[in-house]
Amino acid sequence: MLALSTRPETTTRLSVQSSQSATRPISPARIEWRQDGMPYMRAYGDTYYSAHYDPAAAGLSGAQEVERVFLAPARLSELNDRRTVIVAELGFGTGLNFLVTAEWALASGHHLKFVSFERHPLSQTDWDRATASRSRYFKLADALRQQAPPLLTGWHQRRFAEGAVTLSVYHGDVADGLEHFARSASIYVDAWFLDGFAPDRNPAMWTPSILKRIGETTRAGGSVATFTAAGRVRRALIEAGFDMRRVDQRPFKRESLAGIKTGTSPYPRPPARAVVHGAGIAGACLARHLADAGLQVDVHDPTPSRTIRQAVLHPRLLGDGTAAGAYRVSAFHYATQYLAQFEGYVPSEVLQVTADAASPEKFRTLVEFYAARSQAQNWIEVLDPEEATAAAGVPITRPALCFRAGALIDLETMCTDLLNHPNITAHTNKAEVDSSLANFLCTGVAVRDIPGLDWLELNRVDGRLHELNHALPGPKLPVVGQGYAIPVALGTVIGSTYEYEPWSDDAARARNLAANARYLPEHFQVKGQQLGSRAVSSDRNPIVGQVAENLWVSAGHGSMGTSSAPYAASILTQALLGGAPVATTDEVAMLSPQRFRARQARRGKLDR
Repeated sequence: MLALSTRPETTTRLSVQSSQSATRPISPARIEWRQDGMPYMRAYGDTYYSAHYDPAAAGLSGAQEVERVFLAPARLSELNDRRTVIVAELGFGTGLNFLVTAEWALASGHHLKFVSFERHPLSQTDWDRATASRSRYFKLADALRQQAPPLLTGWHQRRFAEGAVTLSVYHGDVADGLEHFARSASIYVDAWFLDGFAPDRNPAMWTPSILKRIGETTRAGGSVATFTAAGRVRRALIEAGFDMRRVDQRPFKRESLAGIKTGTSPYPRPPARAVVHGAGIAGACLARHLADAGLQVDVHDPTPSRTIRQAVLHPRLLGDGTAAGAYRVSAFHYATQYLAQFEGYVPSEVLQVTADAASPEKFRTLVEFYAARSQAQNWIEVLDPEEATAAAGVPITRPALCFRAGALIDLETMCTDLLNHPNITAHTNKAEVDSSLANFLCTGVAVRDIPGLDWLELNRVDGRLHELNHALPGPKLPVVGQGYAIPVALGTVIGSTYEYEPWSDDAARARNLAANARYLPEHFQVKGQQLGSRAVSSDRNPIVGQVAENLWVSAGHGSMGTSSAPYAASILTQALLGGAPVATTDEVAMLSPQRFRARQARRGKLDR
């Protein structure tokens, strides 16, 4: 059995950002597309890749440039002694370096963690244009375009090729992003690509302090490569610990720079196995993240069946600059991209309505806060009642918030597919916590049953959905807010109750029918109900983090599990295996299990 330390100072290994880095809109790059098809950034007076290469070749000649300037000088082909290779770059641009490096990794059988920093991310329109013809040459070109990070500051992570390729992009100032990255746990870069605009046109990216950070985050024997040959860059990289050399680039230019980090440093060996307790959406997402990273994962759940089947993927946005608000929007964007690859995911717009007379102004404030209604991106917008009624197919009497990238989730199908991986072994039994292995508790309120974890402030709240048959049309898309109505093949599923105490069947049915009365046709039959339970924390925020050596928790997702659990899984996978930061400092503190210990200590209730 595991003896748990319950000291307040027990902390998580999650890597963090500055507490000032709240999620905010970020302006997209202002690109001019020249007649020859070359993307040009007027602010820096420079193109995104060399004009010596013909962009009409769909990126193929650009790929040759990447191979000559970055891949070959970085000596990635010599890294055959490890399964996972970590490559980082300054300047994500159109993603060309990432696509070429991913091609190399997939062809050579490596897992790739690719980290990039970008102050001027592309708008969706420019993503479409930049990658329009690359799919013929790059396996991940279409996926990158479809999963382009939103125009929000902070870290954005995407997974490709069944987890073999992980992309982490930081939107914002490179100095801030590098500071966050440098504080990441147990990770050193194998190869750095310095690919911002030329030093004389973008001097803020080529300062000695930034290049020093590059050296600090590179493993001994790791490499750096850059298109520029500027003497001050070479000298700063030497000062940062690199043995630099010039690379002949004729006839396209005279030379570029490359170097090898001197000294010695250990190469951390990741764990080979992990145990996940719980096979619901939190446990299934976490098991799949770990399995895709190469771990053998045992999943234990004595009651794996899920009685709540239908769920709606949408965010409950706050738009207030808080950690909880940042978590919700980041989790939503991650979940829409991550879960879309699994069965049980049906893309759908989602309408949020409310009877609150102030809701129209609240909705407009949310859209303005995230700058989401623009030519650059359009993932939420406010619809007037006529537009909302036309979209939903049922009467909507107030303005509604429309989530363009929502989804309907079949939880049973989704969890089954998430666990369908050769590295995952599912067991229908309860397992003891083995402190010699990495254990993850995803069992809802049952995490409190582990000796020493009764201080976690979690409560069980039951909920019911009711299944309706009807011949007349119901909602054409999910409508949420006061209850929710979900269209299904033979009718509508409505919900959901919040039962802190047991309700009778009649009371639960009456509540759901009353909450959704405006969305239902005149004639319907209640054919059945789905009953499940949620784990809700005392502050309504998820619990994600480390509680003891080799023991982590992902619980308290409440009714936000489909949007919250995938992001939590990404956070905990990074905590265990290293990688680019996933969450901000404030998010980490907000999620940390230790917040309850600190609160209890302040209240004088901490007795152990």
